[in-house]
Amino acid sequence: MSDCSGENKPVEITPDKIKSGRIISDELKLAEIDLSDIDLTDERYRISYSDENITRLAQSIRETGLIHPPMVKLMNDKFIIVSGFNRIRALIKNCAEKTLVVQLPALKTDLHCLVAAVSTRAFQRELSHFELIVGCTRLAWFLDKKEIAQKSAAVFNMELNSRFVGELLTIGTLPDPAMEMIRTGKLSLKSAGRISSLDPETIHGFLNLFSKIHASTNKQLEIILYITEISARDGIEPRQIFNDPIIQDILEDDNKDPGSKTKVLRARLFAKRYPTLSDVCQHMDQKIAGLKLDTRIRFSPPENFESQNYTISFAAKNFSEFEASVKSLRSALENNTLKKILAP
Repeated sequence: MSDCSGENKPVEITPDKIKSGRIISDELKLAEIDLSDIDLTDERYRISYSDENITRLAQSIRETGLIHPPMVKLMNDKFIIVSGFNRIRALIKNCAEKTLVVQLPALKTDLHCLVAAVSTRAFQRELSHFELIVGCTRLAWFLDKKEIAQKSAAVFNMELNSRFVGELLTIGTLPDPAMEMIRTGKLSLKSAGRISSLDPETIHGFLNLFSKIHASTNKQLEIILYITEISARDGIEPRQIFNDPIIQDILEDDNKDPGSKTKVLRARLFAKRYPTLSDVCQHMDQKIAGLKLDTRIRFSPPENFESQNYTISFAAKNFSEFEASVKSLRSALENNTLKKILAP
Protein backbone atom coordinates (compact mmCIF):
# COMPACT_ATOMS: atom_id res chain seq x y z
CA MET A 1 0.00 0.00 0.00
CA SER A 2 1.20 3.48 -0.79
CA ASP A 3 1.10 6.20 1.85
CA CYS A 4 0.84 8.92 -0.80
CA SER A 5 -1.84 11.53 -0.28
CA GLY A 6 -4.63 11.77 -2.79
CA GLU A 7 -6.43 9.07 -4.74
CA ASN A 8 -5.34 7.50 -8.00
CA LYS A 9 -8.46 7.41 -10.17
CA PRO A 10 -8.55 5.29 -13.35
CA VAL A 11 -8.33 7.44 -16.44
CA GLU A 12 -9.45 6.40 -19.90
CA ILE A 13 -6.47 5.77 -22.16
CA THR A 14 -6.47 7.67 -25.44
CA PRO A 15 -3.72 7.80 -28.07
CA ASP A 16 -2.75 11.35 -27.11
CA LYS A 17 -2.18 10.25 -23.50
CA ILE A 18 0.62 7.82 -24.40
CA LYS A 19 3.80 9.83 -24.80
CA SER A 20 5.86 7.68 -27.14
CA GLY A 21 9.61 7.74 -26.91
CA ARG A 22 12.16 6.31 -29.31
CA ILE A 23 11.42 3.13 -31.20
CA ILE A 24 13.47 0.19 -29.89
CA SER A 25 12.56 -2.17 -32.72
CA ASP A 26 9.67 -2.84 -35.06
CA GLU A 27 7.89 -4.51 -32.16
CA LEU A 28 8.98 -2.50 -29.11
CA LYS A 29 8.94 1.14 -28.13
CA LEU A 30 9.63 3.22 -25.07
CA ALA A 31 6.64 5.10 -23.76
CA GLU A 32 5.74 7.14 -20.70
CA ILE A 33 2.44 6.09 -19.14
CA ASP A 34 0.37 6.91 -16.06
CA LEU A 35 0.75 4.34 -13.29
CA SER A 36 -2.99 4.65 -12.66
CA ASP A 37 -3.57 3.17 -16.11
CA ILE A 38 -1.96 -0.16 -15.12
CA ASP A 39 -4.20 -3.05 -14.08
CA LEU A 40 -2.32 -4.30 -11.00
CA THR A 41 -4.71 -7.21 -10.51
CA ASP A 42 -3.83 -8.93 -13.79
CA GLU A 43 -0.78 -11.15 -13.12
CA ARG A 44 -1.14 -13.62 -15.98
CA TYR A 45 2.49 -13.09 -17.01
CA ARG A 46 4.07 -13.13 -13.55
CA ILE A 47 6.64 -15.91 -13.08
CA SER A 48 8.42 -14.59 -9.99
CA TYR A 49 7.01 -14.27 -6.51
CA SER A 50 5.72 -11.07 -5.01
CA ASP A 51 8.34 -9.53 -2.74
CA GLU A 52 6.33 -8.11 0.14
CA ASN A 53 9.19 -5.89 1.24
CA ILE A 54 10.05 -3.60 -1.65
CA THR A 55 11.51 -0.85 0.51
CA ARG A 56 15.06 -1.37 -0.76
CA LEU A 57 13.97 -1.48 -4.38
CA ALA A 58 11.92 1.68 -3.89
CA GLN A 59 14.92 3.41 -2.29
CA SER A 60 17.19 2.29 -5.13
CA ILE A 61 14.81 3.72 -7.72
CA ARG A 62 14.60 7.00 -5.79
CA GLU A 63 18.38 7.32 -5.62
CA THR A 64 19.54 5.89 -8.97
CA GLY A 65 16.46 6.01 -11.12
CA LEU A 66 14.70 3.27 -13.05
CA ILE A 67 17.50 1.36 -14.79
CA HIS A 68 15.33 -1.29 -16.46
CA PRO A 69 11.86 -0.04 -17.50
CA PRO A 70 8.99 -2.50 -16.92
CA MET A 71 7.43 -4.18 -19.93
CA VAL A 72 3.70 -3.75 -20.53
CA LYS A 73 1.02 -4.53 -23.06
CA LEU A 74 -2.13 -2.49 -23.77
CA MET A 75 -5.25 -4.61 -23.37
CA ASN A 76 -8.89 -3.56 -22.97
CA ASP A 77 -7.99 0.08 -22.31
CA LYS A 78 -5.60 -0.84 -19.50
CA PHE A 79 -1.92 -1.72 -19.41
CA ILE A 80 -1.06 -5.27 -18.35
CA ILE A 81 2.36 -5.89 -16.79
CA VAL A 82 4.48 -8.40 -18.68
CA SER A 83 7.67 -7.93 -16.67
CA GLY A 84 8.58 -5.68 -13.74
CA PHE A 85 5.77 -6.26 -11.21
CA ASN A 86 7.93 -5.30 -8.21
CA ARG A 87 9.34 -2.26 -10.01
CA ILE A 88 5.82 -0.99 -10.59
CA ARG A 89 4.95 -1.54 -6.91
CA ALA A 90 8.14 0.27 -5.89
CA LEU A 91 7.25 3.23 -8.10
CA ILE A 92 3.80 3.39 -6.53
CA LYS A 93 5.41 3.28 -3.07
CA ASN A 94 7.55 6.24 -4.16
CA CYS A 95 4.34 8.14 -5.05
CA ALA A 96 5.33 8.31 -8.71
CA GLU A 97 2.55 9.18 -11.12
CA LYS A 98 4.20 8.17 -14.38
CA THR A 99 6.83 5.74 -15.52
CA LEU A 100 8.81 4.87 -18.59
CA VAL A 101 7.94 1.44 -19.96
CA VAL A 102 8.78 -0.88 -22.81
CA GLN A 103 5.49 -1.32 -24.61
CA LEU A 104 4.64 -4.47 -26.53
CA PRO A 105 2.17 -4.21 -29.42
CA ALA A 106 -1.41 -5.02 -28.42
CA LEU A 107 -1.56 -7.75 -31.06
CA LYS A 108 1.18 -9.81 -29.45
CA THR A 109 -0.12 -13.19 -28.25
CA ASP A 110 -0.08 -14.52 -24.69
CA LEU A 111 2.66 -16.95 -25.73
CA HIS A 112 4.86 -14.11 -27.00
CA CYS A 113 4.30 -12.17 -23.78
CA LEU A 114 5.11 -15.20 -21.61
CA VAL A 115 8.33 -15.81 -23.54
CA ALA A 116 9.21 -12.14 -23.06
CA ALA A 117 8.44 -12.32 -19.32
CA VAL A 118 10.58 -15.43 -18.77
CA SER A 119 13.50 -14.45 -21.00
CA THR A 120 13.69 -10.91 -19.58
CA ARG A 121 14.19 -12.38 -16.12
CA ALA A 122 16.42 -15.25 -17.25
CA PHE A 123 18.92 -13.01 -19.02
CA GLN A 124 19.22 -10.72 -15.99
CA ARG A 125 20.03 -13.53 -13.55
CA GLU A 126 19.74 -17.30 -13.24
CA LEU A 127 16.16 -18.38 -12.63
CA SER A 128 15.30 -20.04 -9.33
CA HIS A 129 13.76 -23.52 -9.27
CA PHE A 130 10.43 -21.90 -8.45
CA GLU A 131 10.65 -19.62 -11.48
CA LEU A 132 11.68 -22.52 -13.73
CA ILE A 133 8.61 -24.48 -12.64
CA VAL A 134 6.23 -21.55 -13.07
CA GLY A 135 7.78 -20.59 -16.41
CA CYS A 136 7.48 -24.13 -17.81
CA THR A 137 3.96 -24.54 -16.41
CA ARG A 138 2.76 -21.32 -18.05
CA LEU A 139 4.43 -22.13 -21.38
CA ALA A 140 2.82 -25.59 -21.31
CA TRP A 141 -0.49 -23.86 -21.97
CA PHE A 142 0.76 -23.35 -25.51
CA LEU A 143 3.70 -25.73 -26.08
CA ASP A 144 4.43 -29.37 -25.31
CA LYS A 145 7.49 -30.37 -23.29
CA LYS A 146 9.54 -31.14 -26.38
CA GLU A 147 8.86 -27.70 -27.86
CA ILE A 148 9.69 -26.02 -24.53
CA ALA A 149 13.00 -27.92 -24.43
CA GLN A 150 13.81 -26.87 -27.99
CA LYS A 151 13.27 -23.20 -27.14
CA SER A 152 14.82 -23.40 -23.66
CA ALA A 153 18.20 -21.83 -24.49
CA ALA A 154 16.54 -18.70 -25.89
CA VAL A 155 13.81 -18.52 -23.25
CA PHE A 156 15.44 -19.76 -20.02
CA ASN A 157 19.06 -18.92 -20.85
CA MET A 158 19.92 -22.58 -20.24
CA GLU A 159 19.51 -25.90 -22.02
CA LEU A 160 16.64 -28.00 -20.68
CA ASN A 161 16.00 -31.48 -22.02
CA SER A 162 12.41 -32.65 -22.50
CA ARG A 163 12.68 -35.16 -19.64
CA PHE A 164 13.62 -32.44 -17.15
CA VAL A 165 10.86 -30.18 -18.51
CA GLY A 166 8.42 -33.05 -17.93
CA GLU A 167 9.63 -33.36 -14.33
CA LEU A 168 9.16 -29.63 -13.79
CA LEU A 169 5.64 -29.82 -15.20
CA THR A 170 4.81 -32.72 -12.88
CA ILE A 171 6.14 -30.80 -9.89
CA GLY A 172 4.05 -27.85 -11.04
CA THR A 173 0.91 -29.90 -10.32
CA LEU A 174 1.72 -29.97 -6.59
CA PRO A 175 -0.51 -27.83 -4.34
CA ASP A 176 0.35 -24.19 -3.66
CA PRO A 177 1.96 -24.88 -0.25
CA ALA A 178 4.53 -27.10 -2.01
CA MET A 179 5.37 -24.35 -4.49
CA GLU A 180 5.81 -21.87 -1.64
CA MET A 181 8.13 -24.31 0.15
CA ILE A 182 10.18 -24.74 -3.03
CA ARG A 183 10.41 -20.96 -3.33
CA THR A 184 11.59 -20.55 0.26
CA GLY A 185 13.97 -23.53 0.15
CA LYS A 186 12.07 -25.74 2.61
CA LEU A 187 11.43 -28.36 -0.09
CA SER A 188 14.13 -29.34 -2.57
CA LEU A 189 13.41 -29.87 -6.26
CA LYS A 190 14.39 -33.55 -6.07
CA SER A 191 12.18 -34.12 -3.04
CA ALA A 192 9.28 -32.37 -4.74
CA GLY A 193 9.73 -34.64 -7.74
CA ARG A 194 9.83 -37.71 -5.50
CA ILE A 195 6.53 -36.93 -3.73
CA SER A 196 4.69 -35.55 -6.77
CA SER A 197 3.45 -39.02 -7.83
CA LEU A 198 2.00 -39.83 -4.40
CA ASP A 199 -1.62 -39.45 -3.35
CA PRO A 200 -2.79 -36.01 -2.14
CA GLU A 201 -3.06 -37.05 1.51
CA THR A 202 0.51 -38.38 1.57
CA ILE A 203 1.79 -35.30 -0.23
CA HIS A 204 0.14 -33.13 2.42
CA GLY A 205 1.74 -35.25 5.15
CA PHE A 206 5.23 -34.76 3.74
CA LEU A 207 4.67 -31.02 3.22
CA ASN A 208 3.54 -30.63 6.83
CA LEU A 209 6.56 -32.62 8.04
CA PHE A 210 9.14 -30.70 5.99
CA SER A 211 7.61 -27.37 7.00
CA LYS A 212 8.57 -28.09 10.63
CA ILE A 213 12.16 -29.26 10.15
CA HIS A 214 15.25 -28.06 8.32
CA ALA A 215 16.75 -30.79 6.13
CA SER A 216 19.10 -30.88 3.15
CA THR A 217 18.07 -32.55 -0.10
CA ASN A 218 19.75 -35.84 0.84
CA LYS A 219 18.12 -35.91 4.27
CA GLN A 220 14.70 -35.12 2.79
CA LEU A 221 15.10 -37.95 0.29
CA GLU A 222 16.19 -40.26 3.12
CA ILE A 223 13.08 -39.39 5.13
CA ILE A 224 10.83 -39.95 2.12
CA LEU A 225 12.49 -43.32 1.48
CA TYR A 226 12.16 -44.46 5.11
CA ILE A 227 8.48 -43.55 5.33
CA THR A 228 7.51 -45.10 1.99
CA GLU A 229 9.46 -48.29 2.76
CA ILE A 230 7.98 -48.62 6.26
CA SER A 231 4.53 -48.11 4.76
CA ALA A 232 5.09 -50.81 2.11
CA ARG A 233 6.71 -53.30 4.51
CA ASP A 234 4.10 -52.98 7.26
CA GLY A 235 1.10 -52.59 4.96
CA ILE A 236 0.04 -49.32 6.54
CA GLU A 237 -0.84 -45.90 5.17
CA PRO A 238 1.85 -43.20 5.41
CA ARG A 239 -0.56 -41.10 7.48
CA GLN A 240 -0.22 -43.64 10.29
CA ILE A 241 3.51 -42.94 10.33
CA PHE A 242 2.99 -39.17 10.22
CA ASN A 243 0.54 -39.50 13.12
CA ASP A 244 2.90 -41.61 15.23
CA PRO A 245 2.74 -39.91 18.68
CA ILE A 246 6.53 -39.97 19.00
CA ILE A 247 6.98 -38.32 15.58
CA GLN A 248 4.32 -35.75 16.42
CA ASP A 249 6.06 -34.98 19.71
CA ILE A 250 9.31 -34.41 17.79
CA LEU A 251 7.69 -32.07 15.28
CA GLU A 252 5.77 -30.08 17.89
CA ASP A 253 8.63 -29.74 20.39
CA ASP A 254 9.09 -25.98 20.76
CA ASN A 255 12.32 -26.52 22.70
CA LYS A 256 14.08 -27.94 19.63
CA ASP A 257 15.19 -25.93 16.62
CA PRO A 258 14.32 -27.29 13.14
CA GLY A 259 17.82 -28.77 12.70
CA SER A 260 17.61 -30.68 15.99
CA LYS A 261 14.16 -31.95 15.08
CA THR A 262 15.58 -33.31 11.84
CA LYS A 263 18.28 -35.27 13.66
CA VAL A 264 15.87 -36.84 16.15
CA LEU A 265 13.28 -37.55 13.46
CA ARG A 266 15.81 -39.34 11.24
CA ALA A 267 16.90 -41.48 14.20
CA ARG A 268 13.28 -42.38 14.96
CA LEU A 269 12.53 -43.33 11.34
CA PHE A 270 15.79 -45.28 11.06
CA ALA A 271 14.82 -47.27 14.15
CA LYS A 272 11.40 -48.07 12.67
CA ARG A 273 12.86 -49.00 9.29
CA TYR A 274 15.80 -51.04 10.61
CA PRO A 275 14.94 -52.06 14.21
CA THR A 276 17.64 -54.72 14.55
CA LEU A 277 20.37 -52.54 13.07
CA SER A 278 19.19 -49.64 15.23
CA ASP A 279 19.57 -51.77 18.37
CA VAL A 280 23.11 -52.74 17.30
CA CYS A 281 24.00 -49.09 16.72
CA GLN A 282 22.67 -48.06 20.13
CA HIS A 283 24.58 -50.86 21.81
CA MET A 284 27.76 -49.77 20.01
CA ASP A 285 27.21 -46.16 21.06
CA GLN A 286 27.00 -47.31 24.67
CA LYS A 287 30.29 -49.21 24.33
CA ILE A 288 32.04 -46.21 22.80
CA ALA A 289 30.69 -43.96 25.56
CA GLY A 290 32.12 -46.44 28.08
CA LEU A 291 35.63 -45.72 26.78
CA LYS A 292 35.33 -42.21 28.27
CA LEU A 293 37.47 -40.72 25.53
CA ASP A 294 38.48 -37.09 25.50
CA THR A 295 35.58 -34.98 24.20
CA ARG A 296 37.72 -33.84 21.26
CA ILE A 297 38.05 -37.41 19.99
CA ARG A 298 35.55 -38.71 17.46
CA PHE A 299 35.16 -42.49 17.36
CA SER A 300 32.84 -43.57 14.53
CA PRO A 301 31.85 -47.15 13.72
CA PRO A 302 31.37 -48.13 10.04
CA GLU A 303 28.14 -46.72 8.67
CA ASN A 304 25.38 -49.33 9.07
CA PHE A 305 28.22 -51.80 9.80
CA GLU A 306 28.66 -52.45 6.11
CA SER A 307 32.45 -52.63 6.53
CA GLN A 308 35.00 -53.25 9.30
CA ASN A 309 36.63 -49.84 9.17
CA TYR A 310 36.31 -47.65 12.27
CA THR A 311 37.24 -43.98 12.14
CA ILE A 312 39.08 -42.29 15.02
CA SER A 313 39.98 -38.62 14.76
CA PHE A 314 40.48 -35.55 16.91
CA ALA A 315 41.19 -31.85 16.55
CA ALA A 316 43.73 -29.85 18.56
CA LYS A 317 44.28 -26.10 18.79
CA ASN A 318 47.60 -26.44 20.57
CA PHE A 319 50.11 -28.95 21.91
CA SER A 320 48.32 -29.34 25.23
CA GLU A 321 45.08 -30.40 23.54
CA PHE A 322 47.00 -32.76 21.25
CA GLU A 323 48.80 -34.32 24.22
CA ALA A 324 45.53 -34.73 26.16
CA SER A 325 43.88 -36.57 23.26
CA VAL A 326 46.88 -38.86 22.79
CA LYS A 327 46.87 -39.72 26.52
CA SER A 328 43.15 -40.48 26.30
CA LEU A 329 43.75 -42.86 23.39
CA ARG A 330 46.60 -44.54 25.25
CA SER A 331 44.32 -45.04 28.22
CA ALA A 332 41.73 -46.60 25.94
CA LEU A 333 44.30 -49.16 24.80
CA GLU A 334 44.16 -50.70 28.27
CA ASN A 335 40.36 -50.90 28.18
CA ASN A 336 39.00 -54.35 27.35
CA THR A 337 35.93 -52.71 25.81
CA LEU A 338 38.05 -51.25 23.02
CA LYS A 339 39.52 -54.65 22.30
CA LYS A 340 36.02 -56.12 22.07
CA ILE A 341 34.86 -53.31 19.78
CA LEU A 342 37.78 -53.75 17.40
CA ALA A 343 37.87 -57.54 17.60
CA PRO A 344 37.81 -59.10 14.09
